[in-house]
Amino acid sequence: MTLTLQEISDRLEIQDIYARYVHSVDDRELAVLEDIFEPETVFDWTASGGERMTWADAREGDFLAGRLFPYIFHICVDVRIDFDRDDQGATVKSKTIHPTGVSGAGGEPVLFQVHGAYLDRLARRTEGWRITERVWQDFWAVGGLHRVDGIPAMLAAAAKE
Repeated sequence: MTLTLQEISDRLEIQDIYARYVHSVDDRELAVLEDIFEPETVFDWTASGGERMTWADAREGDFLAGRLFPYIFHICVDVRIDFDRDDQGATVKSKTIHPTGVSGAGGEPVLFQVHGAYLDRLARRTEGWRITERVWQDFWAVGGLHRVDGIPAMLAAAAKE
């Protein structure tokens, strides 16, 4: 498959959106997301028990602000991009793992690892590609994990099991 220069450029720009997204959310730099989502972008987190809302609502919500999960880390990989025939839109699916966590009864982190996929619709705008719809597809989560400091602590914890 031979790609045109425009398709290479579009693919790199879309890949960059996902990199900027995960770093911005994890670093709590939500202003960066204004260049990724439009105010009317629809988020559908109902597969995991969340809500359906617009970006205007999501940016004010507990999830992105870190109030729901104070510990969060995203990894988006295997980004599959399928362009519309007119090259003005695309459907993008990315496998996503995001370790996340809450504070336990004693204040210690209780960690979970969430596995799923983002199924997104993107549109080409004058200022670049923007996500216009995001649907979370829940695969599974594992949890009740506790934080350890470094490889020696990991090996010691494993020896106790």
